[in-house]
Amino acid sequence: MEKTLILYPAISMMVLTLFIYVKNYLDGRKAVLNKSIKFSYFKTYKGQVPEYMTVSRQTLKNQFELPIFFYFLISIILVFDKVSQLDIIFAWLFAFSRYLHCYIRLSSNHVPYRGIIFRFSMIILIVWWIIVLYNIL
Repeated sequence: MEKTLILYPAISMMVLTLFIYVKNYLDGRKAVLNKSIKFSYFKTYKGQVPEYMTVSRQTLKNQFELPIFFYFLISIILVFDKVSQLDIIFAWLFAFSRYLHCYIRLSSNHVPYRGIIFRFSMIILIVWWIIVLYNIL
């Protein structure tokens, strides 16, 4: 098996994060242009903002929470040269669940659905970590 296949889900996660950065920029620009906020807001990020900006910024923040463990796990797998078909499946399941989580958050933002997807992605990551650590140690 080609061990670099494990990088594709990580790359897809980076694309998702870049998309959310662009969305944050466009949301901020929209809010400034329609005078919902002053440009000075970006100096300290304090003050009232439209809900769509809060949701967008929180979505970006989420990309630097749970996914950090995903990237670190992929690094460990590559360093120990232990890439398996199961790792690639887990990686794609995690990436897909994060895309779904972002979609829900940026569309309906229905908390119960978002919570289910978040728990699913966390369980994937925990089980995957246990398997990888077992195989390495």
